[in-house]
Amino acid sequence: MKNYFKYLSLFFIIIHTLSSNSQTICPTSILYDYMETYTWFGNWSTTTNTGFYINASVTPSVSGVLFGSGNGPSGTEVATYTLPNVTGLNSLYNYKFKFRLASYRFSNPTAATTGVDNPDYIDVRYSINNGTSYVTEMRVTGNANAYWDYNILGVASKTVNGVMTTYTPLSGGNRTTTGDGYSVIELTLPVGITQLMFQIYCRVNSAGEEWWLDDIELIEMRPCSILPVELISFDGFTDNDYNHLTWVSATEINNHYYSLERSIDGINWLEITKKYGIGTLNTPSFYDYFDYNYIKGGVNYYRLSQVDYDGKKVYFKIISLDSKTLKNTCIYEYFTLNGQKINIQEVKPGLYLGKCNDKFEKIIKIE
Repeated sequence: MKNYFKYLSLFFIIIHTLSSNSQTICPTSILYDYMETYTWFGNWSTTTNTGFYINASVTPSVSGVLFGSGNGPSGTEVATYTLPNVTGLNSLYNYKFKFRLASYRFSNPTAATTGVDNPDYIDVRYSINNGTSYVTEMRVTGNANAYWDYNILGVASKTVNGVMTTYTPLSGGNRTTTGDGYSVIELTLPVGITQLMFQIYCRVNSAGEEWWLDDIELIEMRPCSILPVELISFDGFTDNDYNHLTWVSATEINNHYYSLERSIDGINWLEITKKYGIGTLNTPSFYDYFDYNYIKGGVNYYRLSQVDYDGKKVYFKIISLDSKTLKNTCIYEYFTLNGQKINIQEVKPGLYLGKCNDKFEKIIKIE
């Protein structure tokens, strides 16, 4: 019982520290090239083996594509996607260059060379002198005819350090769900920069090898003035009968409700519940939801958002729960805040200590 009180005291100390001392950053997209819509007018350096196609995309319905047609090194299968120089950036802020990357096989899916190999790659370059010189910071390569779609598992994220970092799939074949089919590409720039120009250099050399680009953004990492909700955690675990989702906020301002959504591909989302708030709170709030209709035998993605009374919406991080192996399966038990065990049939609305397989997990609010 002493351990419960010790953990509970530590929990509220952490909440106080997070809500009092942290400076929250609000990423704001200031320029974008979504291929079909844009404020940042990027384009290919050549029309040979490049173009804009609708077979796949992140936002409907176009992606920029470089595709191979030869059988070996070929200059016609090299192209650069250039984003023009941006001036007037705030030297006090960090900036993030972000885009989506995929390697499909639409152009020649039956070719023996289909899929990208190690000599096939994209380079991420930036310039702070209007294109006079570029620094290559990131390289994403293929491996043994690898291919992947626009997913959210493969994230390549780096802060500029002047040295090129290479990201390569561990093997060939379909890398969509392995976490190394890199589809979210992010490069963060340091403070002090007032202008930026970017290039995505793409190379393939054989038939059926393709690089697909979409949703290119320049994001300003500015401090938030007032967050409607300061979220401490968003977690979940899988059981044979349900997925249990929980989230905790430190403070809430003008909070109308939370929306919890589920997806099986990380792209198409279905709202599964709403949890209504009570406006403004300066104390921690606890929420949970039991999803009995989750897709068994696969990965379920969950996305949490919060909506103000004035209709403004904020999205939080996406989490995934894998029910294929039920690694997160546990026998869940509830205890009062003073450590007294409660039978599941006797659980009523209120705050409880939760234990999973005899291990303390978190404080849970049952409604």
